[in-house]
Amino acid sequence: RRRGGSRPGGMNTQELTALLDRLRGEPRESEWLEFKHDRFEPRALGEYVSALANSACLLGRPRAYLVFGIEDGTHAVVGTRFDPGAETVKNKEGRGNQLLPLWLSLHLQPNTGYEIYPFEYQGERVVLFEIHPAYDRPVEFDGTAYIRDGSSKTELRKYPQKARQIWSRQVDW
Repeated sequence: RRRGGSRPGGMNTQELTALLDRLRGEPRESEWLEFKHDRFEPRALGEYVSALANSACLLGRPRAYLVFGIEDGTHAVVGTRFDPGAETVKNKEGRGNQLLPLWLSLHLQPNTGYEIYPFEYQGERVVLFEIHPAYDRPVEFDGTAYIRDGSSKTELRKYPQKARQIWSRQVDW
């Protein structure tokens, strides 16, 4: 099982465009799908990755998605300046910069994996995170597991029955 951030290869622009067309066709955001207009705080990003990975597990989804450059509600293509491959984050002591994908990977436990796809879509730059589901225990960000409740992000500890479901879900390799 591959861990970590973006990788070379993966989906091509045609496949990414078809995927984003399908995602924008969804009636609204859901437990496994989040649209963001532009970049936001790195800690929030880590919480979203945790929440989407855990929700994808509960719903039996092969992947969850976090898409930057698409407006929530209207699903309008607005583009983004967010460049996760160039963003750096200071460590806990406030010193040293780590590239965002590495920082994110180090703060997710277990890190079930995700890919980052920046690409041109309808003439605008978008960034799509394709997030692998949790598979035998909840994915935590900095020691806290998150979950989606509808289109809201919240702590998994508020939903012990959902936590139990994740712990009991085994992937048959």
